Amino acid sequence: MSKQDDYSPEEWQSITSAPVMAGLLISLSDVSGPVGMTKEAIAVAKAVTDSASQTGTELLAAIAITWKTQVTKPNFPELPRDTPDAARNAALELCKKAADIVSQKSPTEADEYKKWLVSLARKAAEAAKEGGFLGFGGKLVSDAETAAINSLASALGVSEKGS
Repeated sequence: MSKQDDYSPEEWQSITSAPVMAGLLISLSDVSGPVGMTKEAIAVAKAVTDSASQTGTELLAAIAITWKTQVTKPNFPELPRDTPDAARNAALELCKKAADIVSQKSPTEADEYKKWLVSLARKAAEAAKEGGFLGFGGKLVSDAETAAINSLASALGVSEKGS
């Protein structure tokens, strides 16, 4: 079981920012406007902070505590702004980098961390309907969001449940 002290500050930043990158991967896959993006961001933040009480993994609890006790705005990596594809690919790579760090430092927690990132992406996707008009119609999880969740799961080497 690992905790913040087991990682360098740069590694910890990568590990704690990966949940946001997983959520952004979904938001960038099927842009649902400012309300939808806000709902997706809130869903990820709630899921991360809920992890403190819902997990037996010390690492996930430590990440949740970091999020809960952060006094200043977290320092997230910059994503490319030239194309949506470049931003999505960068978010995906940042999630993979964080998972690789956990795999190296705490192999026993790596699989759960990877599955957790995928579950956060799923929660973001389920937070707002895509398509429709004025809240009517649309799909809870669009095909583009499903593809993004599957690409994250594939990149991390875990299966995605729920698609």
